[in-house]
Amino acid sequence: MTNAASGLGRIGRHTLIYGVGVVLGRAVSFIMLPVYTRYLTPADYGTLQLLIMVLEVMSIVAGSRLGAGIFYYFHKADTDGDRQAVLSTAAFVLTACYGTVALGTYLAAPHIAAIVFRSTTEAGLVRIAAGTLATESLLLVPFAYLQVRERSAFYVGVNAVKLVLQVGLNVLFLVGMGLGAAGVLWSSLITNTLVGTALTIYLFTRVGCRVSGRTVRDLVRFGLPFVATQVATFIMTFGDRYFLNKAGDAAVVGLYGLAYQFGFLLFALAWEPFNSIWEPARFAIARRADRDELYARVFVYFNVYLITLTVGIALFAHDFLNLVAGPAFRSAGSLVPVILVAYVLQAWYGIHWLGIQMRERTEYITFANGVGTVVALVGYVALIPRWLGLGAALATVAAFAVREWLTYRCSQRLWPIRYDWRPVVRLVGIASLACCGGILLAPSAALWQSLAWHATWLLAYGVGTWFAVLSAQDRASIARAAGSPLTLMAGLRGPLAQASTPEVG
Repeated sequence: MTNAASGLGRIGRHTLIYGVGVVLGRAVSFIMLPVYTRYLTPADYGTLQLLIMVLEVMSIVAGSRLGAGIFYYFHKADTDGDRQAVLSTAAFVLTACYGTVALGTYLAAPHIAAIVFRSTTEAGLVRIAAGTLATESLLLVPFAYLQVRERSAFYVGVNAVKLVLQVGLNVLFLVGMGLGAAGVLWSSLITNTLVGTALTIYLFTRVGCRVSGRTVRDLVRFGLPFVATQVATFIMTFGDRYFLNKAGDAAVVGLYGLAYQFGFLLFALAWEPFNSIWEPARFAIARRADRDELYARVFVYFNVYLITLTVGIALFAHDFLNLVAGPAFRSAGSLVPVILVAYVLQAWYGIHWLGIQMRERTEYITFANGVGTVVALVGYVALIPRWLGLGAALATVAAFAVREWLTYRCSQRLWPIRYDWRPVVRLVGIASLACCGGILLAPSAALWQSLAWHATWLLAYGVGTWFAVLSAQDRASIARAAGSPLTLMAGLRGPLAQASTPEVG
């Protein structure tokens, strides 16, 4: 096996392991959906969505993006000691910042509740959420450590334990004790505390307790532009909840939030496992003279995976909700396809900002996100009062599209990569035809007939992709991969480098 196949095969193997963990997590979340939609009302679900919005704001204030440079400076460091210092310093900084902001959130809970909910009755829920915020900091750096060490199986195992614990507590608090929205928050707080404490001890026993002033400055310099970026991302991702609550009520927010879960599902299944290994590896690959061939080929393969998942979720989302959700939640299915388009654009954005990162010109990311935020706000004001959830979804698509286009343009100017867009454009065209035919032409029928109809369109998409998008070499690689979506990269025959990852600890 060539170095190229070995390097890409390694990426594929770790991606597959991360993917298994993400699939398990999302599968359990959707298995729990009947519980959520029967023991929570749409208004309760909307209240949780608004509290998530509050947590996102507070994490921005806490400086969550100060950890954005961990992978970059870890790989830039020359010695094991310096790499250990990057990790331990980041852990101290993030824990201190999160703890301080969480305390402020707890004390200001009545004021926050009055702003978000127009009432102080939810102040207790805000206080529980503040505790969850504090414990989130215990998870961030230990998980980054597992990624740079390529301990994907351990990473997935810890997340599985966390997931089982949280699901068990959710069932206890929702079904057994009837705590409603408060029960969901308590389960998150308890789970984060137990798992986060154990992971933090694990981290420091391996990298030591060292704070480097230089690393603090580097993390702040690298991550500070991302704070403004995160503000913009928050507005584009969660700002619509605030406008929906103003134009409608918490129930409208709840239905939209449920539809949005399918966008998060796509992002989690397609992007998160891939990025878990790709984010640290792509910086090492960047040193190769033949990097463009690798980046271009991975982009095509990733889109085959991404768009295939998009089509599958779009075609079957309504059937899924009809099968498992309470009647009050089923109308959320009509919003899912529009939200999925936004998250395809989000995944492209995550790939295409590499050139900006390589030149350390993160202000361009801030610029792209700022323009996208303006587009989102205009869309929220113009479209949400008229169309509520559909207006919010359309505004999100417009904002994500503008951000992706600007990011791609800026990144290509700073550090050009020769992507091959032709197969991707064909793929998107085939996917659009399959979704429009499967959804817009769907007859009113029994559930099994609806499932058969959508399966037929999914099969048609697969046939079109197989013959119109993939080359003969691609098809042979996929056949050898025997169904593993990204291990097929191991069959590539170009002169691609193996991306090495330094050891630490």
